[in-house]
Amino acid sequence: MQYLGTGFTVILLWVNLWGLGLATGLFWRNRWLALSVGPWLWATVFFAIETHWGLGSLRGLGSVATVGALGLIVLSNTKWLPNRLRGLDGWLQGWREEFNLVSAKTCLFTFGGLFLYVFAWRWAFPSIDGSAEKIADLSFISSYLVGGTIPVADAWLYPYRFTQYYSFQHYSGALLGRMFGFSPGETYNYAFCVLNALAALAFAGGVSLLARRNWVKIMLVVGFVVGGSGVSGLTPLFFQDAKLWNSQRFIGTEPYSQAPVGTWLKEYADNYPTVELSGEWFSYSVSLGDYHAPLAGFYLLALGVLSVVLAERTKLRRYTFLVGATLTWTVMANTWSFPLQLMAVGAWCMWNRSRWRVDWPMVVLGAAATWLAAAIYLKIFTVAASEYQNNLRWVSSELHAPWLLFTMYMLPTIGLAVLAFYSRSRALLGLGLLALAYLAFSELFYIDDVYEGAHERFNATLKWWPWIATWVLLVLGPLLIDGAKQRWVRVLAIILCAYPSLYAWELGRYWLLTPKFYAGRMEGDGYLRRDEPAKQLLERLKLEPYGAVIERTNRDSFTDSSYLPLFAGKPMWLGWSGHEALWRGYPSFVWQRLDRLERFFKGEITGNDADWKSERISYVLWYQPADTEELWLKLNEAIQKDYEWCVIYITPDGKRVGFWRLRSMVALNTQVST
Repeated sequence: MQYLGTGFTVILLWVNLWGLGLATGLFWRNRWLALSVGPWLWATVFFAIETHWGLGSLRGLGSVATVGALGLIVLSNTKWLPNRLRGLDGWLQGWREEFNLVSAKTCLFTFGGLFLYVFAWRWAFPSIDGSAEKIADLSFISSYLVGGTIPVADAWLYPYRFTQYYSFQHYSGALLGRMFGFSPGETYNYAFCVLNALAALAFAGGVSLLARRNWVKIMLVVGFVVGGSGVSGLTPLFFQDAKLWNSQRFIGTEPYSQAPVGTWLKEYADNYPTVELSGEWFSYSVSLGDYHAPLAGFYLLALGVLSVVLAERTKLRRYTFLVGATLTWTVMANTWSFPLQLMAVGAWCMWNRSRWRVDWPMVVLGAAATWLAAAIYLKIFTVAASEYQNNLRWVSSELHAPWLLFTMYMLPTIGLAVLAFYSRSRALLGLGLLALAYLAFSELFYIDDVYEGAHERFNATLKWWPWIATWVLLVLGPLLIDGAKQRWVRVLAIILCAYPSLYAWELGRYWLLTPKFYAGRMEGDGYLRRDEPAKQLLERLKLEPYGAVIERTNRDSFTDSSYLPLFAGKPMWLGWSGHEALWRGYPSFVWQRLDRLERFFKGEITGNDADWKSERISYVLWYQPADTEELWLKLNEAIQKDYEWCVIYITPDGKRVGFWRLRSMVALNTQVST
């Protein structure tokens, strides 16, 4: 029954996504673009509204949207039209020709296959745990699930506003969950599948327009979805017991231990300062499962290219408008890639400078209109982001990548850029120059953030190199294979586009051989439920009214901590302190909160440490192994005036599990239950 429900949910999502594509296609008459941009475009409309008025849970809107989507599907596949709308028949004819199921079958099957591929990863490994950024991303989604006016309260630093992170993709994911009544974990996992499928679909749409032969289109889409870096498939030559991430984090501290190639490479690398320079290609990001900002970077890159190609071919300004919109969307969703997106759009505008009176104003209008829609949020976010003091800086000599390692790592990208110079095409030559400019930019500049030493450039290369490689594969790949005049150029281009797909072997082995302890548990909390006290507390906390929570905290990030309240739909007074401090410019009050929580749960209460009512705390959780009977007595004595103990479960060894609830919440809870 669980899998039956999951299957129904997937079909429900497909119907609604196609419905959004059909609605969008009434104006943007290309099936690939409409299906790709539709959900993002409509989320922008809701975002604009909710910067003024929060719309709440939106439960039930999904049912209304489903009925509307089914109506549009029927309308696109029949000639029927109400008599009062007969005047629109001519306008709808072109829409029906583009979007009926027969015409759109390739687009729809492509989307379905891409979605199922991403879904296979989340179905097999659905846990939202402390590995990488999953729990942090869940906190972003949880902040928006409440449906408050933007900026909403931070679910990890209640009641402070959530202003410190570029989070539009997380808002969009939360909107999906609100519409269909998903739990926080289900929202995370289904939104992950939708965003990545849309990114791959936009890439496929661009390829479908740029490549002429079907096998080329398939090869390039496969290269994006399962392809990796320049050393993908070759890691056994360099590493003993090679891991899935070795080809992603190739330059840095990972030891090249496999003789003879790896040990020779280690001798070479030892001649240079150690620098940790990594990338996370789309394929690896899907396997990793982080609903993190670079995913939006891939999506907006592909969407921008698709819009540019359509603008070039149709000369319609509506597509140029979307090109400009991708700039503001990049600021809202993945600010790190904004310089790259801006370079791409700027280069296209300069290439088309003869049409500047037509194209440039629409690019500006698209960016400005999107900015206006999110102006309240962007004003607050840009001010908050300035506290990071992250500036574009020149790369010093000791931070450069060793040239051989860089060449190996980015070989397909470098190779395609160089081949463009032998294509005998002015357009390809310009694109090759832009590709080399991207590579030079990534080696000459970086964003100076909190990382230091060997990790100084870590974040910049992590986000820039995969973006650049994807752009080159999408743009230069099909144009060289199908457009270069010399056969040897076309053959080399095919090899450079195809061989990174050897990474599919590593991905396949990982998927097949890794234990799937929680397969199908799309709520993402399967690992939490192994612990009976946590499981019992989670189920009960879900039934309680909305209110802020404190629990025994963990000083370290990237741990299985600060998650149970999020799964229950409740905000926390403090989540991962290191992350919150990083995002907000290391304010002292974050560490003060951490110290106070540690003192309180150790029973070392001084001053107003136990005055949680004034902090607007509704629940004090008690379920962790360190929560002893002796400490319970101390804490109960300290807070029983304002809080009532609620026992949920008694462990076999007699330990209490439950929470203290603010006494003013007791009456509210009774009303809710009634």
